[in-house]
Amino acid sequence: MDDKEFNLWKILEVIALRIKFIIIFVITVAVISAIISLLLPRWYRASTLLLPPKEESMKLGQSTGIEDLVSITSGLVLPIRATPSDVYARILRSRAVAEKVMAANKLKDYYHLQSDLDLFKRLENQSEFRVTDEGLLQITYSDRNPAMAAQIANSYADELDKLNREVSTSRARTARDFISGRLAEVSRDLDSARLALKDFQDKYKAIDLDQQTQLAIQSAVGLKVALAESEIDLKVKEKSLSPNHPDVIALRRKIEEIKGQILALENGTGDGSILSLPVASVPALRIKLAELTGRVKEAEALYQTLSQQLENVKIQEKMDTPTISVLDMAYPPDLPYRPQKTRIVLASTAGAVFLAIFLALFLNYLSNLKKNSPDDYNRAKTFFNVFLGWLPGISRKNSAS
Repeated sequence: MDDKEFNLWKILEVIALRIKFIIIFVITVAVISAIISLLLPRWYRASTLLLPPKEESMKLGQSTGIEDLVSITSGLVLPIRATPSDVYARILRSRAVAEKVMAANKLKDYYHLQSDLDLFKRLENQSEFRVTDEGLLQITYSDRNPAMAAQIANSYADELDKLNREVSTSRARTARDFISGRLAEVSRDLDSARLALKDFQDKYKAIDLDQQTQLAIQSAVGLKVALAESEIDLKVKEKSLSPNHPDVIALRRKIEEIKGQILALENGTGDGSILSLPVASVPALRIKLAELTGRVKEAEALYQTLSQQLENVKIQEKMDTPTISVLDMAYPPDLPYRPQKTRIVLASTAGAVFLAIFLALFLNYLSNLKKNSPDDYNRAKTFFNVFLGWLPGISRKNSAS
């Protein structure tokens, strides 16, 4: 216990003896660090905050365009459950967007770089794209010029929106070409279906099968009643008149005519009238008419749907509205974010205190070494003066010791 107390006081004694050296050393380091912090180039950081479109609203035509956007990221890996903000963050890191930003801001001339690769790496190092906890996209750019930092951050947002609109327009154009071709096919199918229905109706006069069937049945019933009456009248007259009597012959002719009319009605009259519908074929004709009518209605519905889709993609193709909402634009910052002068000076001063104490203890060790082992001291002194003789107070202390 006594040894420890003695050692502690011994250290404090050494510090007290070398306090001037310690103070001068610490002040020197603090001044040098302050000067260095003032001479270091100032860097400014500007940020813009974006609100990407929601997943359900990211539609190009009728389907989401994320897969088209991802195709330009040159193989960048996306999370399994990527959000639109994640997708756009990856796109911002792509070479495609970087080249547009380079050209828009003439960065080759600004940074005095001729190599596209070097310029891309510089942009990559000075840019930061982060998805916030709220799902927003933050674009941050650092530069020695505060105005340029804000300009490039906003340029990233502009180029991202332009690229998104280009992809949207391209997809809409592709969809328009496809829908136009499909619409032409459906139009031909519709014309063919309508023509087939018209030919069927012209052939069978099948306008309203229910009404036509009812009229045909009523006519058939009337003819059969007339046939029955004529046959009864013939039998009555055959009992009282001779077979060659004009009335008997007339009745027989009438009966044959009625039978011919009934047969024609059952198999179709072929006279082009509304009653030419063959009653015996009504079930089959009803099925055929339903089939032809269904084809027409199906083609009409498909034609109407495709026409609406074509109009939608035409609007999408011509639309030139922003696809990304800018919540906060980047403005030139007033204060640099680095160098952090206070932190540099405080850290350097704290380190200097510990280093000065160490040097003070080391100088005390040399003093004891001189007394106990002059030869070793001379060797150490030579080394000490060569490498640390520039430190304030050391040469004098060594000489005094």
